[in-house]
Amino acid sequence: MITAGAFLAAFALMTALVMVGAFDAANLGLTRYLQGRGSAGQDIGLGLFSYLGSIEVTVVIAVMLGFALFRGLRLLAVLPAVLVLIASGLEILLKNIVPSLEPGTAFQRFPHGLPSLSHDVGAYSFPSGHVLRATIVYGLVLYLAERWELFGRDSSRLSPVLVLVVFFVGFGVVYLGWHWLSDALGGLLLGLTLLFGLIAYLERKRTVNPGHQTD
Repeated sequence: MITAGAFLAAFALMTALVMVGAFDAANLGLTRYLQGRGSAGQDIGLGLFSYLGSIEVTVVIAVMLGFALFRGLRLLAVLPAVLVLIASGLEILLKNIVPSLEPGTAFQRFPHGLPSLSHDVGAYSFPSGHVLRATIVYGLVLYLAERWELFGRDSSRLSPVLVLVVFFVGFGVVYLGWHWLSDALGGLLLGLTLLFGLIAYLERKRTVNPGHQTD
């Protein structure tokens, strides 16, 4: 929980800096830099990658995780999906109270031929819900693979892949013009706060009821 508290403090500081416009110049400069080196192939690839942070995909993964690993334990089985929904609720709340205007239409690069999943949920753009949910879900997969051997004894090999998934979701939402860098960082910090809070709870359950690891 100490780690979760540290990330919460960092998120609070990030939020305060966003509210006073401390990231405005860096946000604009980075978005222009990334898009200036973009291509149609990147538009499509990162557009597809963005689905991995959508609420539709992350809820499905969270449900599958919960029932695959914690079947028979009702609270644990629904906990991953519930946390994703709570995170999305916090996203909506913050996007209505933290004044960070999203990039304008001139920055939008999401391919018109791809189906657009939901991402506009508030008046402002802070934090990125895609990065928030991706951090929680794929961070949880990483934790379960390492500590609960979710995919067997060699599951730790997934670690770099899962870290890259979160990175490219964050990179994608900035490159596509959905969010600024500060939005992506805010989503990451809030996601890490919730993730480590969940991990602390699961570690306690794992210690108290070690036989439930593979039930």
